[in-house]
Amino acid sequence: MNKKSLTVCGGALLLFLAISLSHAYAHHEGDGRGTGGGGFEGMFFGKAHFILEKKQELGLTEEKVAAIKNLKLETKKMLIKQDAEIQILSLDVMAKLHEDPMDVEALSKLVAQKYELKKTEAQSLVGAIAKLKGTLTKEQTEKLHQLWEEGEKREHEESH
Repeated sequence: MNKKSLTVCGGALLLFLAISLSHAYAHHEGDGRGTGGGGFEGMFFGKAHFILEKKQELGLTEEKVAAIKNLKLETKKMLIKQDAEIQILSLDVMAKLHEDPMDVEALSKLVAQKYELKKTEAQSLVGAIAKLKGTLTKEQTEKLHQLWEEGEKREHEESH
């Protein structure tokens, strides 16, 4: 095996491992849809779930409840679409990895596209979190923090 072939095979192996591990790492905490899982997704769905759970204590109007439910729905739809696009790109990358000779430039472009989609997804989730927070008044936000802290304190006491 010449040096060029060895370098290409080594690069392909590293690329394959990076893609496999990044996918596994991205999904290791469940789907985060309502349970508070990991990352921006967990933050958004966990916060939305908690707000809706405490809607009476927060004094949310039916309009605000409907707006939050709609935001959750639209965010779930966006994530499903984004995740599908990311999975399709992953399949394209895997197919290119099996080509002989392997087109490293094309693979690099596909990997860049995949992570650009992941970046866009994260930015969309940040926007959804901001919109969710924007549905609450200052008083409701303060009450939400109080309810959260009370729950944390109660959990801590129960665990000891």
